[in-house]
Amino acid sequence: MLRRRELTLALAALAMGRVVRRAGAQSPTTGAASGFTLAAAGAGSAFLSFAKAIAPVIQRYARLDVTIRETKGSNENVELVSAGQVAFAALNMGPGFDAWNGKGPFAGRPLRGLRALVPMYETPFHTITLRSSGISKLADLGGKRVGVGPAGGPGEVFFRGIADALGIRATLATGSPAEMGRQVLSREIDAFWWGSGLPSEPFVDVTQAADAAVFGFTADEAAAFGRLFPYFAPFEIPAGTYRGQTAPLRSMAVWNFVVAHEAVPADTAYAVVAALLGHSGEVVAAYPAARSMRADNAGANTFMPFHSGAVRYYRESGIALRAELSTG
Repeated sequence: MLRRRELTLALAALAMGRVVRRAGAQSPTTGAASGFTLAAAGAGSAFLSFAKAIAPVIQRYARLDVTIRETKGSNENVELVSAGQVAFAALNMGPGFDAWNGKGPFAGRPLRGLRALVPMYETPFHTITLRSSGISKLADLGGKRVGVGPAGGPGEVFFRGIADALGIRATLATGSPAEMGRQVLSREIDAFWWGSGLPSEPFVDVTQAADAAVFGFTADEAAAFGRLFPYFAPFEIPAGTYRGQTAPLRSMAVWNFVVAHEAVPADTAYAVVAALLGHSGEVVAAYPAARSMRADNAGANTFMPFHSGAVRYYRESGIALRAELSTG
């Protein structure tokens, strides 16, 4: 006869398996299953590069196959995980905060089926334009065509917020990060505002193909942004991150986490966390922006409960989590 804990895990795995299979994803995320689906983002996104870096590490050490699902980014990922259509996702904690609290695009419907697993890296926001445009700060974007990434995604939400606060009236364009980069080069848009792990892949492509300028925030712009979005923190983009960038840039950054559906079995969540944090060097070798993916950065999550499997790993590693976020 199954012990109570084993029965609980079996029932959770069965429930998770039903929602995952209905969505056409891989088999349930139990220790004996073949794998799971990880929601990332679209072409040219940092999430997609990160997902491609962690998939082989999870496969090697957690012995789980990973299918990467390309999405429109964090807002869609929240919906997919909450609905049980995917088991795991990369998530910007700005949209995560809104979803958890039923704010912004999730107004009136708090999504509480999410559980935090692993800190990924910080996402600093910055803007790229062709140097010939003469644009050098956010205030210069008034009357310009500005790319903001996928429609309804974090880039658009954050830009609309700061633009309203600063009185910037710009025409917004949406699309994948790769598409936005191409439109800067073709002059279909005047600038591309984006947040990602560094260096941002489409920004690198633009700076390698043209004489481009990357800029961050003025002190006043950063202060206004911090008042609007209190889960952001000051961040400095090092000089030399991009070709032609000779000085550090002032930015504002928010953390990203790997998150899971609450019904993912504890042993599976533990195995994924142990694989990533125990072998983070292999991830960083493939995706350098993940150098912040360390157990001692778990405290960057201030509002979302950790999955019970993650709580177990952090306790074993001597990492103290907030009591209210450690209930699993």
